[in-house]
Formats: sequence, C-alpha cells, structure tokens
Amino acid sequence: MQTVDQDGRKPGHHWKEADRVHEYVAQNDQNAEPMAEVFDLLTMLLPFAADAPLQVLDVGSGHGVLAAAVLDTFPNATAIGLDIAEAMMEIGRQRMARFGARFRYHGGDFADGTLPADLPGPFDLVVSSRAIHHLPPEGKRRLFADIYRHTMDGGCFFDIDNMRPNDDFLRARYRQVPDPTVPARLQARSQGQPGGGAREHQEPVADQLAYLREAGFAHVDCLWKRLGRALIAGFK
Repeated sequence: MQTVDQDGRKPGHHWKEADRVHEYVAQNDQNAEPMAEVFDLLTMLLPFAADAPLQVLDVGSGHGVLAAAVLDTFPNATAIGLDIAEAMMEIGRQRMARFGARFRYHGGDFADGTLPADLPGPFDLVVSSRAIHHLPPEGKRRLFADIYRHTMDGGCFFDIDNMRPNDDFLRARYRQVPDPTVPARLQARSQGQPGGGAREHQEPVADQLAYLREAGFAHVDCLWKRLGRALIAGFK
C-alpha cells in the first residue's frame, strides 16, 4: 500500500531537500542537551550487557545522534542507519566517522510501512527518534509489525517521537509550555495545528502502545513523556 502526503510525495521524502536538512541539523545542535538526557534514559533501560555485540537498526537515522548514543554506551555494538535523505547522510557520515566500521548507512525507505527488503538483519535492537510520525496510523501499524519481524527474540524496539492527545483541551494546554526538546522555530511552526504539522501524524501514546501490542511485543510501555513527545518501547 502506497501512502502520499499533501504534496503528493511519500511520507518523509521532503527531507530530501538539502536546505531543510541543514536548517534542521543546525536547530537540533542548539537543542542537543535536552534530547541527550532522553537518549541516556533509553540506553540505561536496554536489557543488554555492557559488552554485548549488539546488532542495531536506527530507523530514520538522520545525522546519527541516537545511533551514536547507543554505540557510545555499547562499545561492541554495530549499527545500521536507515535513511532516505542523501544530504542528511552526508552530514551523518562526517559525524559518525569516529565509529569506523561500527556504523554505516543503508539508503532506503519505510514510507509505505515496511522496512527495505534488502535490509540485513535480524537485530537485537531497533531504535528511532522523531521519524515515524510521518506515517499515518495504518503505516505505523504495518511498520511496527515489520520491526517486530526484524527483531531477535529477547530484543526490543525503542521509539522517541511526537505523540499528542486527540483532546483539543489538552493540546491547548500543551501549547502554553515551551518544550525544551523541540527547537523553538519548529514549535512555532506547529502552533495551532492539531497534528503538529501538515506532514505529521502524531497519534496519542495509548494508540501507539496498542500498535506495539498488536505487532506482537510482549512487554510494552511508555518510558518517558513530556508534553507531546514520548519514549515508548516494546520488548520481544
């Protein structure tokens, strides 16, 4: 099933625009500290020994910030960054060069709710940060199910993403408080938009936890939440 956004493009394909990529990276460099705290929490919750030779997949890896946090914590891990934007991967290759052969990109698409057929695996750990919200609900459900199929027994999937309530009252309350994990300019763009932006689908945490359970994950929870951003996980 093929999905397109309001511009007639596949979800997330607007990130192929180099100017958009460079603006995003610059903004997120300014907000690196709040997100680093969430990454630290994620790595502390992983059910693996510190010296485990983990195989990691970072879905919508961007310039590699979450993959870097995992590789720094687990020195024997290797990671694949799945991304579609060459401009983003060009920046990421420079920033991730310190990991040598422990990190590489896989150019590919998950816009239709499935991982690329040529993606190696399975993986001990699948992670994603602020990428999957581009998919509509059915796309997320398909993707979570495919991630489950690509996850080894005993492995897990951690997703940090924008997840807002359907309740207009709560959305209005959220808008009263600046979110330090979101660059100010991106917050301004989403003010007043129920979904956080015309290209975004930010189903509530409860809905996305249900998608994880439906996919087959045995242990599912929201591990962190601040306003419209949350960290959810499923353990296989």
